Amino acid sequence: MTFILSIIGFIGSVGFYLGVLRQVYSTPDNIQIQASELERENKHLKSQVQVLTQMVEECNEDE
Repeated sequence: MTFILSIIGFIGSVGFYLGVLRQVYSTPDNIQIQASELERENKHLKSQVQVLTQMVEECNEDE
């Protein structure tokens, strides 16, 4: 009886550790969301840089 309980406990602990490892090494869903947000912010920043560059060029032309 003790041997059977030991085997059941061992299998349970292996299952627990496999679950922990799966959570540690799986890719979270929010990475996809973060990547799309960063792409959107990058596009916005690029457009701001273009506008500022045009403003600087216009100021240089006026001088």
